[in-house]
Amino acid sequence: MLDNKELAGHLDSLLQRISNSTHKQKSFFAEEIGISRQQFDVLCIIYEKGQVTMGDLCKEISSACSTATDLADKLEKAGYVERIREKRDRRVVRLNILVKGEKLVKTVIRRRTETLSDILESFDQEDRMRMISCLETLTDKFERL
Repeated sequence: MLDNKELAGHLDSLLQRISNSTHKQKSFFAEEIGISRQQFDVLCIIYEKGQVTMGDLCKEISSACSTATDLADKLEKAGYVERIREKRDRRVVRLNILVKGEKLVKTVIRRRTETLSDILESFDQEDRMRMISCLETLTDKFERL
């Protein structure tokens, strides 16, 4: 039987493996549609949060402003986002996702959901519900830290 620290170490390893696998999957889907995973991550942030300032984007992606600007430039050039300047303070620039960007995010989310659904088929309903409950609890506790 594993003690709490051993169990935590094993769980951390499993979570890292899941994270790595989902990053690889996102990279694969992004590459398929012709953008980088970082660009796709930016699209997902804007899709989930709505308009974001460049400063907030830098914080979200833990990156320098020059990197965020480069990502925004590429996404804007491809027609996925637009820049909107604040009327009161023109120094403030917000990124807004366009219909083309929304469709792309929704397509990738649908494909990822289908993949996960296929994986979940191997679990019975009771195990699925227990897994969801445990992951929700774990997520809530991590978010409170």
